[in-house]
Amino acid sequence: MAQKALDAQVAQNAQELGTHTGARDRERIRRAMTAYFVLGPQDVEPQGRTVLDAVEQALAGGITFLQLRAKPGDAGDILELARQISAVLPAGEPGVDRPYFVIDDRVDVAWAARREGLPVDGVHVGQTDLPVRHVRALLGKDAVIGLSTGSVAEAEAAAPLADVIDYVGIGPYHDTISKADAPDGLGAERFRAVAQAARPLPNCAIGGVTPADAPQIAANGGDGLCVISFICRAPSIEQAARDLRSAWENAR
Repeated sequence: MAQKALDAQVAQNAQELGTHTGARDRERIRRAMTAYFVLGPQDVEPQGRTVLDAVEQALAGGITFLQLRAKPGDAGDILELARQISAVLPAGEPGVDRPYFVIDDRVDVAWAARREGLPVDGVHVGQTDLPVRHVRALLGKDAVIGLSTGSVAEAEAAAPLADVIDYVGIGPYHDTISKADAPDGLGAERFRAVAQAARPLPNCAIGGVTPADAPQIAANGGDGLCVISFICRAPSIEQAARDLRSAWENAR
């Protein structure tokens, strides 16, 4: 039954793809890049914290975008975390009343969560994950889809897909400890080139980013700051989230 429901949804979504413009909420999404927080159990449990506690504190600090990135994680466990997070998100429109909420990589979990009526807005995928056109067909025209980019070539490939993709993450900006297989940091000049190549898509800088980077990232075409370690490892998650948002708003 679940497979039949999925097949029917994919067929319906594929028929509706032409109505997704990508520009529908683009400026709202661009504004929501301000303070983008990524976390999973692997990021907070070594600090003696839970995902739910970290999310609640980050919400209090004013994060504007949230990504659940559980590495590794079974589909059922990630879905349960999505349920728990959904229960503490403010009600209302994403980017207006609450942060956007996406799930990393797991299109299946995002589909299931949305089918349950959870406020999961979509997914963030990498270059080697399911192609974004398939993701769009699975999740439908209203889902938010983010894509990781780390080079001008990847950004140039993403830009023509602005009818499918809603934003790109660009990085790593600095060398980072949060992803074992991350390449060397881009730095300001290469970041600027990638951001320019990805236009008109909104972007956020990720990879070793801190509030101190906000002026340089803003000056080089960035739309916001995306962090893992800066918030997860902070003595006060709420204060770190507040500092991140304040730094970008001042830089912008």
